[in-house]
Amino acid sequence: MSDASTKPNDSTNPLATPEPWDLVAPDYAAEALPYFEVFSRAAPRAGARVVDVAAGPGTLSLLAAAAGARVSAIDISERMLAALRDRAAAAGLAAALDVRQGDAQALPFESGAYDGAFSMFGLMFFPDRLAGLREMRRVLRPGGRAVVSSWVPFDGPFGELLKTAREFIPGLPLGGKPALADPDEIRGELAAAGFGAVAVETVDHQLSVPSFDAFWDSMERTNAPLVLLKHRLGARWTELAPKIRARVRATLGEGPLVLGRGAYLGIGMA
Repeated sequence: MSDASTKPNDSTNPLATPEPWDLVAPDYAAEALPYFEVFSRAAPRAGARVVDVAAGPGTLSLLAAAAGARVSAIDISERMLAALRDRAAAAGLAAALDVRQGDAQALPFESGAYDGAFSMFGLMFFPDRLAGLREMRRVLRPGGRAVVSSWVPFDGPFGELLKTAREFIPGLPLGGKPALADPDEIRGELAAAGFGAVAVETVDHQLSVPSFDAFWDSMERTNAPLVLLKHRLGARWTELAPKIRARVRATLGEGPLVLGRGAYLGIGMA
């Protein structure tokens, strides 16, 4: 089991900054949310007060608000939150949401005021996950529940893409072992933050695409690490992308391709 009280997090991870999420926000909200919503089945009851940490475009927030919960949502990306506000307005749910841009490692919310605290595929990018978890616990009432999600490890097509990109671009800072990719690690970090009755559930759900072209096109629009790389390299990406694409295509074939196989839900009680 990992020692979350002493294990440092990666403070240099570019995915812990607003930039990549601002870049992918429009296509992310349009294309990725239907897959993410599968893992938001722990949405709370009507009348509950809920905080959605690293809310993005509102994967959990809107499901909770539609169920009758009152939701406080926070994210570092203003463009993600703009998508959340637009979606909330279109669904007639804006009045049920308090949406704020800010640091989820220092939540601007009252202590002991919430029945549930959720972080759906956000906590794993925090520079200091323990601080984020402690803040989630702080805002929960006694007996309140926290749920955090992370991906079941699966290298697959995206792993092959990153491996190939690193061959063409030495020193690429993106990639490496994902955080919270092991049930024991999740249990350890929740316990270190003071949560009790800690449990980890595995939700099996396969994400597939019909072809290599569909995979590549989606990655260039919605995958934060790749979109950030493309943005930062500019003209160099235009030069290298066809070579990377050809190499990855030769390895993976024409498809269909399986991109992911499921997620972990870490659950703890305040």
